[in-house]
Amino acid sequence: MSSSSSSEEFQTIFYTAIACVQMAEQTYNVVCNNAAASSQRRTRRYICRNREEANQRLVQDYFAENATYQGYYFRRRFIMLKGLFERIVEDVTRECSFFQQRYDARGTPGFTPLQKCTAALRQLAYGIPSDALDESFRMSARIARDSLNFFCKTVIQFYGPKYLRKPTRNDILQLQAHHASVHGFPGMLGSLDCLHWAWENCPTAYHGQFTRGDHGHPTVILEAVASQDMWIWHAYFGSPGSINDINVLNPPHGSRRKKFKRAQERARKDVERAFGALKKRWFILKKPAAYLGEEKLQEIMYTCLILHNMIIEDEGRAICAFDEEETIPETQPIEIGGEEYINRRAEILCTETFHNLRNDLVEHIYEVQNINLNLDPPDDPEDEFSENDFM
Repeated sequence: MSSSSSSEEFQTIFYTAIACVQMAEQTYNVVCNNAAASSQRRTRRYICRNREEANQRLVQDYFAENATYQGYYFRRRFIMLKGLFERIVEDVTRECSFFQQRYDARGTPGFTPLQKCTAALRQLAYGIPSDALDESFRMSARIARDSLNFFCKTVIQFYGPKYLRKPTRNDILQLQAHHASVHGFPGMLGSLDCLHWAWENCPTAYHGQFTRGDHGHPTVILEAVASQDMWIWHAYFGSPGSINDINVLNPPHGSRRKKFKRAQERARKDVERAFGALKKRWFILKKPAAYLGEEKLQEIMYTCLILHNMIIEDEGRAICAFDEEETIPETQPIEIGGEEYINRRAEILCTETFHNLRNDLVEHIYEVQNINLNLDPPDDPEDEFSENDFM
């Protein structure tokens, strides 16, 4: 009896040990499989995009001697003429090492300057996301984002001092003479207005500051001054969208005031035309901005403004030509609270001087012969302005 009981006890222990080994083996297999799956998920997947073939197709389509798309098609898809684009590619490649073609550790050539600049320009012109260029340009979203980022920084740094410059003395004289002949306003430098750019990914903490009631969503304001040729002479971007516009004039009465109002509206259309051309050329400004940082929005906006002015100059429509030898005279700052500051402030805020200048300007516009607006007869007893008309 004792021998049979010991044998049964041995078998029980044996089978229990086998079961424990099997369970340990199953647990080990599960852990190994999970680790392999986790490691596989963390590994970056390599895609052979064949960027060399994409570059050859781009060159054959637009830059070869017998390119598939020439003239009108290039101007429509690149927003500028081929000569200007090639000059921009050459300059940014020389100024920024990112656009220079490099080779990886396996000796595979990277993207060419044409591919990177074209990708950056397409994002500005069409407002498309960075990953939308993968199929046509064989470019990953990261490279496309970096191309746009370095393109904006290089354009602002290299072209900004020339194409967003302050007007020189000769520029001021040419602008005043041109606007006086076209609009009839003496001493006019340009038209001032604001443009709202919707900010889709505005941080929640900024919503109240950047949202205005009539828009219903956060916007960032561009303040710009444009001349009759749609050249942007002054640009400041970054003001919160909650700022309201100021109503300067009440509805006019009388022939002189009506004619002055019409002439003012006509001159103001210069900056409206510039904003329309800006949003038509760079569709990224027409769509809500999908960037979180305000600094990135500024880089994109100033890049579009610089390219806008470059296109105007390249097409021969600029009023003022750039003179490298002419320098802008330095202005001496005035001490706030000093005697000179108080005197100049008093001159600017002088009501009598304001009304005299305004009435003289109204009379000048009324007597200009090349502005014919077909208004009422001149004999109107209500031609004199009152202070309430400009409140």
